[in-house]
Amino acid sequence: MKKLLWWSAWSTYEEEFHDQLKNIGSVSEQAVEDLLWYPAQCWCRAYFDAICKNQGCDNDFTESFNKWILKARTQPIIKMFENVRIKASSGLVGSRL
Repeated sequence: MKKLLWWSAWSTYEEEFHDQLKNIGSVSEQAVEDLLWYPAQCWCRAYFDAICKNQGCDNDFTESFNKWILKARTQPIIKMFENVRIKASSGLVGSRL
């Protein structure tokens, strides 16, 4: 069911979305009813604007975190985790490792 839910959420076109709902309905009609209780405009890619029509979903938080740990990522795993732990516990978001 989890895969079917994600496939319906990732549907790029309304027809594809309805096909995925049929797939979910073949497993459980109640699941479709429960799913459609939430407006599809809020969770299905087919109803988002045209800018969000790709499979890559990055956000500023992820990009910032990756930059934040960039130097630590070149270190051995234990040292890297220790540096990230120290940095996170000290709250020095803008500092260098």
